[in-house]
Amino acid sequence: MLDNGKLTEGVADFKRQASKEFWQAVSELIALAFKYAFAGADFLWDMDPQLDSEANLILQDLSDTLAEKAKAIARAVVMDALDDYNFEEAWDRENGDNFVPVVTRLDLQGSHLKELLEIWLALAFVNHLSKGELKVMISRYLANPFAAPLWRGLPQDAIKWGRGYARNVLEQMAVIGQDAIVSAARYAEWADAYANGADYYIRRRGSGYDCKVCEGMANKPIPITVPFEVPHPRCMCWPEFHEGE
Repeated sequence: MLDNGKLTEGVADFKRQASKEFWQAVSELIALAFKYAFAGADFLWDMDPQLDSEANLILQDLSDTLAEKAKAIARAVVMDALDDYNFEEAWDRENGDNFVPVVTRLDLQGSHLKELLEIWLALAFVNHLSKGELKVMISRYLANPFAAPLWRGLPQDAIKWGRGYARNVLEQMAVIGQDAIVSAARYAEWADAYANGADYYIRRRGSGYDCKVCEGMANKPIPITVPFEVPHPRCMCWPEFHEGE
């Protein structure tokens, strides 16, 4: 069976790696955009086809890198416990064509990041911020851009393009990768137990947080023919496998 401690460590490690890659991409996008600071409040990524193309490549690389890192962590956790299991089957089943691929979900968040940075950059150019000042401002107000002081005192029509995407994109990317790791690892664990003669399993709570979904599913026998389910983001419940009635 899986080592739940190693799975938890892997999930936490992914968040650290995701943060590093995310802020590196943000730095690259800011540096790229500052070549067009002359646009001021009229800044848009698609104001120049080359600018838009280069920005998209940075974001695609971010999605690809995070998907690869999530897969590598899931593989390490699975193969440490189930060294004869075909990990690719579990990954493809949970994060490939059967569901929306993890890289596609990350790409969507990359699009949101692009929208968010578009308005941040316009604000920075209007307020004459440096690259470093802008990055600090974004990191400080990433989860709530509307709270940033850059909005205060601006003429009503100074910014023409809306207020971007008001959610924490980094957190969303971290959740996507973490859930990809957990879902693939748990599917592999279930498939291995099924193949090795388990008859049923019991869901055990892996968290002290109140959760009506998990509490309703926990501590009751479930036939092994029913794949173990990860019913919500960051679910850390785990299966206890049994043989016999």
